[in-house]
Amino acid sequence: MSTSTSDTAAVPDPAAPNAPAVASVEELAAHLTSLSNQDVAALLLARPDLAAPPSGSFTALAARAGARPSVEAALADLDAVTLAVAEAVIALGQQDTDALAAGLALPADDVARRLGLLRSLALVVESGPVAGLDDALGPHPLGLGPVSTRAPQSLPPSLEELENRGTTQAHAPADAPLGALVDSAPLSEPALAMLRVLTWGPPVGTVRAGGRAPGAAELLERGWLERDSDASGRTRLVLPREVGLALRGGRLLRESLAAPDPSGLDVVDPAAVAAEAARLAEEVVRLTGALLDEWGREGGAILRTGGVGVRVLARTAGALDLEAPVAASLIEMVAASRLLGLDEAGATWVPASTARAWRAAELPERWAPLAAGWAVSARTPWLVGTRNDDGSLRPVLGADVEASWAAALRRRVLLLLDALPEGTAVTPEFVRAALTHARLRRPVPEGAVTAVLAEAELLGVTAGGALSSGGRVLAVALRGESGARGASGSPAAGSDGVAPATEAELLSALEDALAADLPAPVDMLLVQSDLTAIVPGRPSSELATVLERASVVESRGGALTVRLTPESVRGALDAGWSGPELLEALGRFSPTPLPATLTSLVDDAARRHGAVRVREVASVLRVPDPATAAGLLADERLRDLGLDEVAPGVLLATAPAGQVLRELRAGGLAPVLEDASGRLLVAADGVPGARRGAPAPEPAGPGGEVSVRRRRPTTRELATLVGRLRAGEEARAVSGAPAGAVTDPVHALALLRQAQASRTRLRLRLAGPDGKVQERRVRVLAVEPGRVRLADVVRETELTVAVHRIVSVEAL
Repeated sequence: MSTSTSDTAAVPDPAAPNAPAVASVEELAAHLTSLSNQDVAALLLARPDLAAPPSGSFTALAARAGARPSVEAALADLDAVTLAVAEAVIALGQQDTDALAAGLALPADDVARRLGLLRSLALVVESGPVAGLDDALGPHPLGLGPVSTRAPQSLPPSLEELENRGTTQAHAPADAPLGALVDSAPLSEPALAMLRVLTWGPPVGTVRAGGRAPGAAELLERGWLERDSDASGRTRLVLPREVGLALRGGRLLRESLAAPDPSGLDVVDPAAVAAEAARLAEEVVRLTGALLDEWGREGGAILRTGGVGVRVLARTAGALDLEAPVAASLIEMVAASRLLGLDEAGATWVPASTARAWRAAELPERWAPLAAGWAVSARTPWLVGTRNDDGSLRPVLGADVEASWAAALRRRVLLLLDALPEGTAVTPEFVRAALTHARLRRPVPEGAVTAVLAEAELLGVTAGGALSSGGRVLAVALRGESGARGASGSPAAGSDGVAPATEAELLSALEDALAADLPAPVDMLLVQSDLTAIVPGRPSSELATVLERASVVESRGGALTVRLTPESVRGALDAGWSGPELLEALGRFSPTPLPATLTSLVDDAARRHGAVRVREVASVLRVPDPATAAGLLADERLRDLGLDEVAPGVLLATAPAGQVLRELRAGGLAPVLEDASGRLLVAADGVPGARRGAPAPEPAGPGGEVSVRRRRPTTRELATLVGRLRAGEEARAVSGAPAGAVTDPVHALALLRQAQASRTRLRLRLAGPDGKVQERRVRVLAVEPGRVRLADVVRETELTVAVHRIVSVEAL
């Protein structure tokens, strides 16, 4: 007896799913022609690949819009629910909103809205889905098999009911027909196991040569399974679509389509987010300054294969006291902010001319370009150190670390965080799940979400996983919506929530956002006898500059604790301060006299400072003390410097001056740099770390200089395109070209190249010397500039045809 669930209200009838019917090119062209000019323009905006290059007619546009490559591009931007509706249209072979809603367990109005979106994208029309949609979603939409070639006499009950029947003997009337007795009998465990595997897909199983499929005979006898063979001749067992629907109880999906629920995420107090974001912003600005100092002394040399090598990265990470991956992220951020450039030889990355103004600015003004540059960067620093396709390591600032999807990923992450309630702290797992649900057919590369969230935390765009006020400014700018607001209802940018229209407005909005989060600056320094000092709050700009050069940070938080060491004092002397100037600068912020221990420390460091002077030739060391010179020559740790005594007190080094300075300081000495005339160099033009002897270069960025973003056509351009489409369609109708044929040269050449690669045959209509049109069935041999070499498969001859003689091309 039949146990079909089709009698249940609000469940689609599984007994009669229609065979998938796709819209032909003619039907799609007729649909596009019937649209208003505004609707056609909206379609070209929603599917930009259809606008460039422009099509010559609506028929040519339909051929492109219904082809799989264009359909795949459109599907990549659809969320999981809309994709499920598209698959349901193909699976059920109908567009009835109620039937689709019942099968997907969704509200009917939601299904209607998403079906309207599919229609506006020309993926589904009145006559059915386009051919490219059917191809793109595969032969088993929603895990269902093909419609049965011979309908079974009766459909099974749900899988759950069959399993219950397997444990309870069914009782059929004595006079029931044989078919009903067979259907009502319990299934064997192998048959049930097979249905469990096939019901939710994939609905096809292959039997190995000489293998057996226990339980298949029972299902074949009932008509619940069909047998066919694949291209290799192996036996396949297929679960028909209507049987699969019945086994599912009319449901199309096994699991809910709901987006990840953010209610389980932690919520951080907005004041705590603001305080932490300000601290992170201050730290990344400090690290950026330290990076510019380090690369000002000894830049990032470029490898012959491009990018900056592992040694430079390790050196930079050590100087900044960072892990190598974090240092790589910081370097890429600084480059994206246009603070780095190439030296005169184009062989080394050094601070750019913009670094001087950046250093002189206040904290918010220095942080804003870092955040703005990162948000639109197409760089993937988390890939540094991994291997590319040819097996070589990807270097920092290398071309292989650029990917067009990286900028889009940062934008999507920021917009997702901005849509959440204020203070919501996200996790990488939640963000990845939400992004996957939003664009199911555009998977996020492994590890990319975690890396982007780590970069946002490093910058202070997020704090504790929650979006900061500066992060909301970036999100609003990337969304580009005037008056956009956060989920909490508060303005997301500025006082009125209006999205910044220009780069200058964006930087100003970012500066204002950080300035509002920063606590009031403090001009007090409490120096203790153990050489530690405390700033009871955020240090002012002037105090922070002194401490950055003369101390080492021990802790940050509500107060800043630093320690003055011989090395940190030497750093202040290297930056151009004398001993008395440093003591005066520290004393200016101390409410009490400086302790004697600090005075002694500074005086001792000043006495030793400059005992060794390095002259950059390549390099020359002047060491008046013979004992010191002998110690340098005998030190095994300095072997890489290539030291040699050329005269009493004069040593020659094969290493550059920057390396000599670094390694001597690591050995406990306090060398200083001098120019060719012997004049002491502590800083060029008062800018710590500036390179000597050459002007600062113009800023430059690594990777490609060509934008990967598609230009949005203007309203006038769209109106012109639509007008050409209507005129071209009229001309095509007059010419009598077949509806499925491609007539414009650009698309004809693309189809010819595709046919050459796939070795498929085409129907070609050519204009002869007398003006008459002749038709040929051909195979493409070669597509050359201005002409095409073809093989006529009917006449078995070869011919060369000028492109301008091709009237139309049609796939067979």
